Amino acid sequence: MNEELVADMVSFEEDDAMAVFAFCANEGQSAEYLMLQYPLQTDEQDRRLRLDGLYIERDDQAFGCYRGVESIRKIGDRIEIDLNAEGKRRLKVERMVIVPVHWSPEIDQGLARLAELSRGEYDVQVK
Repeated sequence: MNEELVADMVSFEEDDAMAVFAFCANEGQSAEYLMLQYPLQTDEQDRRLRLDGLYIERDDQAFGCYRGVESIRKIGDRIEIDLNAEGKRRLKVERMVIVPVHWSPEIDQGLARLAELSRGEYDVQVK
């Protein structure tokens, strides 16, 4: 089952420790969101526990996991995120489809940065 999120709020923020790319449906202060988070600083314990890769979360921490993304694709004015087996199990969906209400340079920046950070963990196509 695909899950579609029509996002009228988008943010991309990066500091020394983390890059966070988030999409939210703000219809009546909805709790529908998707967050992609990549740690820029990790220690040995994070690496041992496999907390050093891309983290994806849908609507609640109960629906999130590290290293659950197989690919991220920009297709026209939407973003499709294919999940691997662990991502499907943890997020309870087959694929996430993000439809931003307004496409912005911030979205292109976030996709480009996730592509830079992937290190082969997941594929990003931003044609």
